Amino acid sequence: MKKVFLLLMLLILPGLQTLATKWVEINPEEVESRAQVIVLGTYNFNSKLKSGKSIFYGSQFHVEKVNKGEAAENITAGIDRNDTGWAEEFQQEGGKFLLFLEKTKEARFLVPVAGPNGMAEVRDGRIVSGHEDYYRRIMAEKGRIPSHAKEKGDGHLIEVLLFSSIGLITLLLILRFLFRENANSY
Repeated sequence: MKKVFLLLMLLILPGLQTLATKWVEINPEEVESRAQVIVLGTYNFNSKLKSGKSIFYGSQFHVEKVNKGEAAENITAGIDRNDTGWAEEFQQEGGKFLLFLEKTKEARFLVPVAGPNGMAEVRDGRIVSGHEDYYRRIMAEKGRIPSHAKEKGDGHLIEVLLFSSIGLITLLLILRFLFRENANSY
């Protein structure tokens, strides 16, 4: 009986996926230099989370201020699967995040640099998660308001018109060819 149980466990265990993570703390200078985008705002935990090949979910993030790079009012930002609970609780208590985001091969969206290293916690305009002096300097810098996101479909009008025109021209050429063939057959 024990052998059967052990055999079953050996067959089942390799198929189970474990997603425990432990991040090494890196200094804030490296976090800032690796970040392609730095934004202040909040995650929308009511939005549908996007999964990927990495340990990050993609969540809608409402941007209030852009300190580095380009970002729209709403972006998809990564969050470690194990961080969603405490991050949502922190936001419910009035907190925000200063995110230091980078592009990785594993995700189709920007993710925080080295997981929680790229998620500075902000409450009442103050950094409350460590390295306060360094991150306060970044917060104090004059940021930009996020760019306005285009509505879905904006910017695609030219493509739609182009493909429609090509389709119409093709249809007219086919009809012309068919009518010529019919006229020649009589």
